[in-house]
Amino acid sequence: MKKFVSYVVVFVLGFLVCAWSIHHFYGSPSSFALQSGGPVTHSGLTITKEQNNPIRVAAKEVSKYVVNIDTIGKAAPETPFDFFFGRPEPRKGQGSGVVFTPDGYIVTNNHVVQNASQITVTLSGGERHNAKLIGRDSKTDLAVVKIDAKNLPYGKFADSSTAQVGDWVIAVGSPLGFEWTVTVGVISALGRNLGGAVSERLIQTDASINPGNSGGALADLDGKVIGINNMIASTSGGSVGIGFAIPSNIVSRIADKLKTEGKVAHAWIGVRYLPLNVLRESSAVRGVPIIGGDGVVIISQGNLPGVAQGSPAERAGLREGDVIRKINDKPISPDMKATKGKVTIGEVIDKMKPGDRVTLDVLKAETGKTKKVTVTLGDMPLDSSDPQTQQRQSPRLPFSP
Repeated sequence: MKKFVSYVVVFVLGFLVCAWSIHHFYGSPSSFALQSGGPVTHSGLTITKEQNNPIRVAAKEVSKYVVNIDTIGKAAPETPFDFFFGRPEPRKGQGSGVVFTPDGYIVTNNHVVQNASQITVTLSGGERHNAKLIGRDSKTDLAVVKIDAKNLPYGKFADSSTAQVGDWVIAVGSPLGFEWTVTVGVISALGRNLGGAVSERLIQTDASINPGNSGGALADLDGKVIGINNMIASTSGGSVGIGFAIPSNIVSRIADKLKTEGKVAHAWIGVRYLPLNVLRESSAVRGVPIIGGDGVVIISQGNLPGVAQGSPAERAGLREGDVIRKINDKPISPDMKATKGKVTIGEVIDKMKPGDRVTLDVLKAETGKTKKVTVTLGDMPLDSSDPQTQQRQSPRLPFSP
């Protein structure tokens, strides 16, 4: 009898512990109403099942202001062979875009619209509009087009400087022509270096991005634009979980310039360089010895010289093999990532305009001595092979989707 009573007591105590645990960890029974889809009231607030899924809420919001962009390329010049073989059809393309004003201004990638003779925008509701190219900037791979419409849902830009690795993000666009596709991932890395005017700032994400996503939104869970998708790293041309987006702080600045002026003037110094941490992996790179400390080494990339001909850097006397230690008295990060107390050349020059001057602390290759060099920045040329860029450290080539 005593054993039976003991079993009963243990059973009752166990039941009470389980009940307390469920209540403590999962809340009152009313919270389970969300599982069945009904709204509940908790602490004076009414919560719906949809609101309990922030990804669903964000996806619905972002899909309202992301658009599909179809393009028809410019016709090829006529040739004598056209009589025999026929003239080739103009190339068709597809991408995505983000409405950023209620009166129809849309930001997308430059590579989506740069060769287009006709641009068609399809809104989330299915309405189609002919679009006019307002301006484009090949250096940041951004462009702005305009449609004749009013009171459109539009995206608001988040502050990309607050983004952190591990933050949830969603990508919305038209991969492979499947409009308004939503994929989910996290920010995998910040400040990725892929070469070009915004090379040191790209956001990396594992949210799936494929051809057709270009120009679409990478958004946070508040439904705000944290970046514009523009590139993937892949050996196959399809997503392998390594995608890149232009940060929203750059996008908002360039898009506003293109909207109001139709073009963007970029300050330019005209050097290519490698981070010092790459040099430490070998005894020498093209005759440049290992050098420790902060800075970058001016060095050629393939057939492109380390110092562009006729550039501000050349006029200031910079040469291949020189090590740039500081810019405007600020130490330059040796691994191309801005950190506390250290900067990158790109982030400093991107905030300046042609005609501004920068002071460099340069360890000269021919003398081994450090000297201060003043460079008057120029206007970055249209030839995209001549901006200040960095050599990629990865064999995986970027691919613009």
